[in-house]
Amino acid sequence: MRQYIFFFIILIGYILPAKATGSTDKDKKTTFHITVLNTEGNPQTGMIMKIGTYSTEYVSDEEGLIEFKHEINEKNIRTANFYFPSDKKKIVRTLRLDEAATDTILRIDSQNDLIRYKQSGKTFPVSGIIKNGGMPVRNAEIIIQGTGRNTFSDAQGRFTIEADYNHTIMVRAEKMENLYIDVDKFLQNPDIPYPVHMTRKGFDRIYTSVEQMPEYPGGMKAFFNYVRRKARTSERAAETGKEGTVMIQFVVEKDGSVTSPHIVRGFDAELDTVAFDAIVTMRDWIPAKDHGIVVRCKYSVPVSFKLPKPKNPEKEPTPALAKNDSLRTDSLMTGPAARDSLKLTPIPQSRDSLVLHKDSIHITPQTTDSLSTSLKADSLTIGKADTLRTDSLSQPVQAQATEVKPKKRNVFIRFFRWLFGIKDKDKKETKEAGQPETVAIRQENSPGNKASE
Repeated sequence: MRQYIFFFIILIGYILPAKATGSTDKDKKTTFHITVLNTEGNPQTGMIMKIGTYSTEYVSDEEGLIEFKHEINEKNIRTANFYFPSDKKKIVRTLRLDEAATDTILRIDSQNDLIRYKQSGKTFPVSGIIKNGGMPVRNAEIIIQGTGRNTFSDAQGRFTIEADYNHTIMVRAEKMENLYIDVDKFLQNPDIPYPVHMTRKGFDRIYTSVEQMPEYPGGMKAFFNYVRRKARTSERAAETGKEGTVMIQFVVEKDGSVTSPHIVRGFDAELDTVAFDAIVTMRDWIPAKDHGIVVRCKYSVPVSFKLPKPKNPEKEPTPALAKNDSLRTDSLMTGPAARDSLKLTPIPQSRDSLVLHKDSIHITPQTTDSLSTSLKADSLTIGKADTLRTDSLSQPVQAQATEVKPKKRNVFIRFFRWLFGIKDKDKKETKEAGQPETVAIRQENSPGNKASE
């Protein structure tokens, strides 16, 4: 029983802190009230808002109000994107969800609103405050180009003027760089004066091209590695099934910090936000230099989302060919055609065929009788009609007969044979010059010749 009580106490001690933590997390969420109106002050109903990479959509009501709760994290500030209901892919306005945006009025004009304003030529009162390095700029001239309307800023740098959509607002002051601003910048938050930051000529000017452009520590290769790691570009592209490039522009200050980031060209709301968040949280850059002087410089970088390349399929191993495979068997090595045409198939010999050996033609007087006797018993009889046997016997015997000529004796041997009167026994010449030697032998050893002897 004590064991169960002890276990129950431990379980309660584990659950209560978890609930307390959950309640504190909920308490951290802040309620946002964002009202979307057009320039004339009419509510923009049906406007769609999405926070960062979250899939939840918030829609403005009949009064143009969007109300939601979101946690404010100073280390990772989220961005809210606004879309017209007719085009959910094109971002028309972005808003950072910090403490200043908890109660905001946005002026967003549709394409039809802009056409109506330009055609009517209607003017709107716009107000702003001009500063340089945190200090107000007095007597700065504000001009509506092409209309002749102008005004000057007061001692606090504030001004108000009637503007329209057909003309640009120009701000100029002594020893300051001229600024050109569109009217919609002033109308985004009409209740708050639009802050206009001016820079001194050649001092705080923002350059676009200098001798030494800003550089990310480690070079652009290190920058792209950071973007791939921070934004997880390949994983995001695989999850959404989309690929493209987001162009983001920002200003590299003299101390290397990155300010005023904004999307110049995007292609997907979710991926645009991911790329934007990666740029906002990146480390400081190496500032730009012009003629050896550190200056502010505007810089643009691409953030590419590419689908991972498919892996090459592994090649299947080639199956081993069988022994009887026609691809491995050389057609020249087998079959009837493989036999050498010069190696004729041997003709079977008959019993009566004459097989002559090397020494069978050595004819001497001692072997004449035996040879004639064997030839009598031989079935080979040369007839007039038997041309095959005549031809086959005549040529080989003549060829063999030429091989049995007596060798020429040494000079000394001939001398001694001459001295003692020893003579060689001459061979009897054949009676007919054209007949083979064997035929002459057979005729010499015939019974008729023996009788005459």
